[in-house]
Amino acid sequence: MNRNYGLPLIIFITVVFFGWQWYAQDMRERFTVKSVPVNPVKAAHLEKTRTELEELAEKERRKIRVMVEHDNRPETNTYPMILDASKSFDPDLGDNISFQWMQTSGPPVKLLPNPRSGKVSFLGVAGVYGFELTVTDDYGAKTTITKTVQIATEPNLPPIVDIDIRQGSELK
Repeated sequence: MNRNYGLPLIIFITVVFFGWQWYAQDMRERFTVKSVPVNPVKAAHLEKTRTELEELAEKERRKIRVMVEHDNRPETNTYPMILDASKSFDPDLGDNISFQWMQTSGPPVKLLPNPRSGKVSFLGVAGVYGFELTVTDDYGAKTTITKTVQIATEPNLPPIVDIDIRQGSELK
């Protein structure tokens, strides 16, 4: 390589490098968003709305969805459901626990064998049901949870029509 090109090449690379640094800094400054004053009333309203939407989304995620299989029997309109809390326990070993189920929403159902059992069942039509379970120990300490069960309608596809048209006289 000719030595006459070495120094100008180094100068050229230095100018390009520092020129690029200057350009990048200039672009960062141009496109940096300046802070905008926030209206506290709007901010509070937005925060409240966000919280409400998160709570609603959490409720939807906690719903227990039951998909019903098509059984080829149109008269079927109730579906047996089981709510099982029999694995509940008291961390204080030796304490007995009792159960109390209560339906909070949906078409009324009868809980079998009774609402004080750890495992209950019911026959439900398609719809959304809310249940509250309170588990109490011998000392009166309680835990209450709410569960929502959504029973879907039985899936049923419409018939498919298939017509052949042809010439002839088969029917007599």
